[in-house]
Amino acid sequence: MSMPRFYVSPLVAAGELPDDQAHHARDVLRLDNGQSVIIFDGAGQSAPARIIMEKKHAHYELSGPITVDPAPPYSLNIATAVPKADRSHQLLEQISQLGATALIWLDCRYSVVHPSAEAGKMEKWVRLAIESARQCGRSRILAIKEPQTPRQLLANAGLGTLIWTHVDATDDLFQRLIEWQRQNTAQVPRAESSVITIMIGPEGGWSQPEQEMLRQVAAPVRLGNNILRIETAAAAATAIAQAALRLAGSTPSQ
Repeated sequence: MSMPRFYVSPLVAAGELPDDQAHHARDVLRLDNGQSVIIFDGAGQSAPARIIMEKKHAHYELSGPITVDPAPPYSLNIATAVPKADRSHQLLEQISQLGATALIWLDCRYSVVHPSAEAGKMEKWVRLAIESARQCGRSRILAIKEPQTPRQLLANAGLGTLIWTHVDATDDLFQRLIEWQRQNTAQVPRAESSVITIMIGPEGGWSQPEQEMLRQVAAPVRLGNNILRIETAAAAATAIAQAALRLAGSTPSQ
């Protein structure tokens, strides 16, 4: 059984666990004083530690050296419309577990849910990303970017190669990424060439102006033969990208 993991940032030799992490240690896992755990900072650093339980708080002391997981050479962003209700939480947790680097909520013309970072929503998304990283063992927390429209996204030069999905596309995402990797390997490495952003539209589909704008960037790709719900499409795109890049000899950064 793997040791319990707790998020602390910055990672120092000794300190107090955040309240939500302390609650999990005390009331969910019911850890004993001196029990071995792993402390991680969400940016690639982690270390073994001993937990010190108190009535309402929990502290830790590192019991071994801090190790740093090297950042893999590629980043994978999932830019997606927002599904209704708690399905957005499911989407976030799934792409985090599958190894996406960042999540960008899209505000599309036919979006049923229009994302906003106000009223504590951004904080809640970050907490979900931290909890997912703690549970699934990833060393780097899924980054949550500010919500934006497709036009705003296309104007962001830091998102590297943009790929968008459409149910009627003839090209396949897996093959597109294999070809992209072959072309990328043959070229001189550049910072922007190490980032892939996959765009997923709302269940009502991309609007005609959005499609025309996206087609100026690239032809669309499909994820399979069936129509997928947003959260399923996001998870499928992440898994397909992981498989394609690993087959080509690369692993997206987490």
